[in-house]
Amino acid sequence: MSSSEPVTLPEYAAVAAALQRCGLSQCPAELHGFALGMAVGGVPEPLTVWQHELYAAFDPNDVLANECRALLDRVFAATFIADDTMALELLLPQDIVVDSTRVGAVRDWCQGFLFGLGLAGETVAARLSSDSRELLSDFSEFTRLDSDDVDNSDANRAALIEIEEYLREGVMLIRDELARQRLSQSPQTAD
Repeated sequence: MSSSEPVTLPEYAAVAAALQRCGLSQCPAELHGFALGMAVGGVPEPLTVWQHELYAAFDPNDVLANECRALLDRVFAATFIADDTMALELLLPQDIVVDSTRVGAVRDWCQGFLFGLGLAGETVAARLSSDSRELLSDFSEFTRLDSDDVDNSDANRAALIEIEEYLREGVMLIRDELARQRLSQSPQTAD
């Protein structure tokens, strides 16, 4: 891939299959949420954290593990190269079907995001506005979503789309708030 080509998120199904083949129990959504939480929170040396959390047990000579790692590296890279002008994409199953896979992915994405953001430390959460803390509280509630016996009705599909949009917009608000704080705290240089 040339440096001028944008790094995009791989498809959910491809990442899920690679994770399964190499024996990792996490779902793609959880790992994307984890990476995005670290990015939003400004976790120091996020690549090192990512590699430690995910690749510690990988055998470097295992072809399936290396295939999985390549896809996970794309998830990480696509998450960390995104800037404020890019639309935020959640790594979820392609079809908007209210089933255990999609609802579980939303739940797992929230768990991953909260974990990644939590690695930034308690001071990050303490600096957030009350609106952003309320968003995080809502994200925490979404980690309790029950993915069993879900009904793929029109109303439930609309509700799922609304939840996913709420997550995207919430992350962008938290990201922007923390970015402004980091900018205001960085030393100003004279021209």
